[in-house]
Amino acid sequence: MPVVNPWNGKVVLEAFWWNCWNGNYPADWYTFLAKLAPRIAAMGFDGIWTPPPCKDTSAIANMGYTPYDYYDLGQKNQKGATGTRFGTMDSFLRLIAVAHANGLEVYPDIVLDHCSGGDTDSSSPFQTDNQQYTSFHPNAFAGKGNGRWSRNWLDFHFNPAHWHGLGDWTPSGSNSFGADFCFQGRCTDSRSGDQNCASRQNARSWFTWSVRQTGVDGVRFDDVDGYPPEVVEDLLYNAMGDRKDYFAVGEYVTGSSGVVDDWANATQNRCGTFDYPLRSALANMVLQGGYSDVGNLPSQQQANRFKTVPFINNHDTGDSQIKPYIDPDNPRTPLAYAIAMTVDGGPQLYYADLFKNIVPWCNNTTADAIPSRPWLENLVWCHQKLAFKSGDYFVRYQNSQELLILERGARAIVAINNDGSSWHDAWISTAFFPNTQLHDYSGSRPDDLWTNGDGWVNIAVPPLSYSIWGPANISGGFQPTVRRTVQQFEMDDDLGDNDPATPGYGGKAVSDSYRLAGAIWPAVGSQVNALVYSDAAQLVDLQILIPGSSPVLNQSGSSSPTVPLTAAFTVAKEGRHVVQAKLSSAGATPARLYIKLDYLGPATSDLF
Repeated sequence: MPVVNPWNGKVVLEAFWWNCWNGNYPADWYTFLAKLAPRIAAMGFDGIWTPPPCKDTSAIANMGYTPYDYYDLGQKNQKGATGTRFGTMDSFLRLIAVAHANGLEVYPDIVLDHCSGGDTDSSSPFQTDNQQYTSFHPNAFAGKGNGRWSRNWLDFHFNPAHWHGLGDWTPSGSNSFGADFCFQGRCTDSRSGDQNCASRQNARSWFTWSVRQTGVDGVRFDDVDGYPPEVVEDLLYNAMGDRKDYFAVGEYVTGSSGVVDDWANATQNRCGTFDYPLRSALANMVLQGGYSDVGNLPSQQQANRFKTVPFINNHDTGDSQIKPYIDPDNPRTPLAYAIAMTVDGGPQLYYADLFKNIVPWCNNTTADAIPSRPWLENLVWCHQKLAFKSGDYFVRYQNSQELLILERGARAIVAINNDGSSWHDAWISTAFFPNTQLHDYSGSRPDDLWTNGDGWVNIAVPPLSYSIWGPANISGGFQPTVRRTVQQFEMDDDLGDNDPATPGYGGKAVSDSYRLAGAIWPAVGSQVNALVYSDAAQLVDLQILIPGSSPVLNQSGSSSPTVPLTAAFTVAKEGRHVVQAKLSSAGATPARLYIKLDYLGPATSDLF
């Protein structure tokens, strides 16, 4: 078996930028990413970080960071459209299935510090700023205003349990991004009998629903310094189970390694953090033009590296919301990325760094047309093919302001030279066996090296460059492991939407007609497995069909909370397959169903 990186050493691509748009796929970024997925997988990435999927205050105009309805993933007609800026729920679920078919994991962005778009709450004593817009009653199959997770002013700061400026998590002023959630836990520890703050229970139920509905593999939490870390721990424990081998990262913007360490510790290591302290040091190296001390870089990384995510840029730095921005074409940026890829953690790359996100490609391109930066592709290749994170981390040389040499034990030696005019070199001990032939996979040196009889080697790096030395004769591309997708559709009256402009998903199952649960997009020739659970014993009719065609699956039988109705079929034709169900017994009381689909999506397609 080849040596591979561990689960917390994955390479992740932030697959969007602020105000991302593609004129070839208007309001459908998900489909563009589905077309791009094979290329991302071929580069060696493990997963993609996607934009927030929940319906925003303005469905198409906004980026999802001021969410309105958490249960609307692009299937309800509200806030100006059925879909979101990035697509419909169907296209989001299809992206996940396509990504899995290409061996990629998917990590959506989640915003829980605040929400926006509520109506004026007449019961609220606050009638200024965002404090007055706290009446949230989203759409549902049962009609407008009947959606799950309704909210009023008691769900937000300020409220009787957290009045005005009192409390750890109460903002001193109004939250400029919308109403500021008040979560149970630290917010109400001093008033354990107070029932005003229901947000934590609602967030837990929603997050568990979301993971099951979509089949995502991990998550990125936005703005986590605005609410208690135990909320993140709670959500992850309930949705992911008592395990930690999944990608989860929180955005805590700070230059203090102690602060991010404490936050990760408080989540019981269910969630890591972006390594902003290291990023700040790397930014200084790039922007100071050769006058920084690279020997200090290793000491800048956070101490809790269990789920740390080193990075250079993201959508916030790219939009200059968080400064400084690091130009990917600055000659020192490759040095910064080389360090971020080598230190402990799962490195995150940014779409606009990997791809040349400039005219004419930034708003109108195809997956094949947009050019990438070869040096970044090479860094990903080296990290993956040499299995950086399978080896222990060593700082082999840091006694110079210009030269820094790191090693991933017996897997790779990574050296940077921050001097713009001179070579620098050093003899270092290594974990490689004596007389091991080493090749520079960065391309900065054409000649190979050999460790001496004691396992030492002399590493020399050209001016303003980096080198990556690993065992010679490693080559080839990537063959990602194809993965199936599991998505669960819950049928209930407070989910979905019956508006004619929508797909019509949702509603409890009834006996007089089929109701739609959702849709999947399976690969031709693959098998789809279905399980139908119910809150109480029921006789259920299940159908799956391509719209306008005869059902490809008709199955009837009993369903219960513990013993499901089971069914399966082989996909004869690729396309959108609608899942619908009804109760078999005439006059039966409407019932909530849970329909779980296990299927393989297409790795590529000409049909979307």
